[in-house]
Amino acid sequence: MKKHILNSTASYPGGMSPQHRVFKIKTGPYAGRLAVLMPASASEIKLSWSDYPYASWSTPELIVDDAADYPFDAFMYDDGTLYLVYTLGSNGNLVFRKLTFSGGSWSVGDIVTLYDADENYYPSICLESPNRLWVAWGRYASEEYNINAKYSDDWGVNWAGGSSNPGDTILSGASSAYVKLITLEQYVYAVYSHDGNALSYRRKHFQLTLWETENDIATGSDFDENIDAARSQDGRLGVVFENGYIRFREFDGESWGGIIVIDDDGGEFPQIKYSRNIPFVVYLSDIGDDMHNILYSRRAGDAFSVPDVLAPEKNCFDKVFCYDASAAGYEDMTSAAASDSTGDIFHTDSSAIFKDAGDALYLGLDNKFHYLKLLLSASGAGGEVSWQYYDGQEWINFVPSGGSWDFSNQDKSLLLWDDMEAVPPEWQKCTVNGSELFWIKVAVVSPFTTGPVGTQVSSIPDVKAIVLMER
Repeated sequence: MKKHILNSTASYPGGMSPQHRVFKIKTGPYAGRLAVLMPASASEIKLSWSDYPYASWSTPELIVDDAADYPFDAFMYDDGTLYLVYTLGSNGNLVFRKLTFSGGSWSVGDIVTLYDADENYYPSICLESPNRLWVAWGRYASEEYNINAKYSDDWGVNWAGGSSNPGDTILSGASSAYVKLITLEQYVYAVYSHDGNALSYRRKHFQLTLWETENDIATGSDFDENIDAARSQDGRLGVVFENGYIRFREFDGESWGGIIVIDDDGGEFPQIKYSRNIPFVVYLSDIGDDMHNILYSRRAGDAFSVPDVLAPEKNCFDKVFCYDASAAGYEDMTSAAASDSTGDIFHTDSSAIFKDAGDALYLGLDNKFHYLKLLLSASGAGGEVSWQYYDGQEWINFVPSGGSWDFSNQDKSLLLWDDMEAVPPEWQKCTVNGSELFWIKVAVVSPFTTGPVGTQVSSIPDVKAIVLMER
């Protein structure tokens, strides 16, 4: 299931690693329904939902139109009710809304102010059994960051101490602070990075009022919002973080294991989830200008597996050929297309990707794909191309969903089709220059006065964030 739902103009279209966006209803007649909360613009939060088999999604519904252009967080109860916490756009207050689920739809409750002073950012929300909600967030005051936490025992109607009380202080006087709240056994854990040099935690027993003293999970440099935490089914706490490397550490309730390096090339937006007590880590890996591959790794024994591509249709191409009609010859540009070396994708006879009528660019992958990212060192001029796929009998012309494009600018993100559901079912593999793959053929129909020269091409989109579903 890969569906395009909306285009976001928000500064944080996917929020941050520690925050929740995608949920599944667990009980009742709508059990299994997926819901996604999305920052649609600088001030709007929208909601869309889908029922199994998730082939179609509802038109995004406006939930909030008064948010600041910062990440929000939400929690879904088993019955589908959502509890949303975000920064108010007009004054930076931290506010809460309850989205009650009934009869297959969500109704948005009134704003409740958690804290009405200072500047408040990056909230995290969780449920302390049976009905106590906790929210922690970064509070900026007197040019310093603090982390505060407050609770509600009536599902968000009232918050401890009222709106003028910042609640419990988890951290004070920091130069930066990002927090994730999570419950494990009889404790609420606040896992947070701070000052760029440490990842730490404090916890509070359900039956006590005081938070325990701070303990470090890792120290060093370059710690930021790229952190996440999850609990296993057998009562362990796993933490993933990025500070030049993608790393993992786990707590069994008594002691912490060693730090495990998952990827020494680092990455962005790490997320962690347990499946059958095995931690899976998903993150973005930078492969070039505005290109991020989605990788995943799972623990196998005392180490993690070699990171692999999560979505095979979003990858470097298995084969890239430039075809020159006058020379009647193909040249293999696969390695050049995957690298970010400037201006190395061209046919030697034309000194361009293509130039004259009959020339073509062939892009092949072992899986169907719906997107192209192209970086050129020199734009094309004066020419026209056709876009084609093979249906088992012939090459079929089509107009990309993102519109016709004739290699006329140097940085292009192009939707061939809106999503994988929209890819033509009749698209078939065929053999081009000895390689049997799913091919997109870009053929010159009107000659170029100046042929384009390429730097990098892949089916990897401009992914800025990833969000794993809350189970």
